[in-house]
Amino acid sequence: MNHLPKGVQLMSLTSPNQTYTISIYRTPKRGNAAGFSIRGELTTASSGERRNIYWGDKADHPKVEWKDENHVSINDKVLDVRSDTYDWRRE
Repeated sequence: MNHLPKGVQLMSLTSPNQTYTISIYRTPKRGNAAGFSIRGELTTASSGERRNIYWGDKADHPKVEWKDENHVSINDKVLDVRSDTYDWRRE
């Protein structure tokens, strides 16, 4: 998850208490594969720390919603931003 392609930013959403921001990027697939992948990068406001928490396959129009201060839903995958990650390659 640390070496994912940057991509083009599609959106950025701040958590209800403004503790976190999730930025969503779209990256084209490499090689003969058609389509896009989606990368979700979490930023913690207090420290500025950034880390990838979401890497989704076959998605070029993400659906993103904060459920509460610590949980975000990205394409129907609900993640606790304090500890969870999602990587389609691990399914």
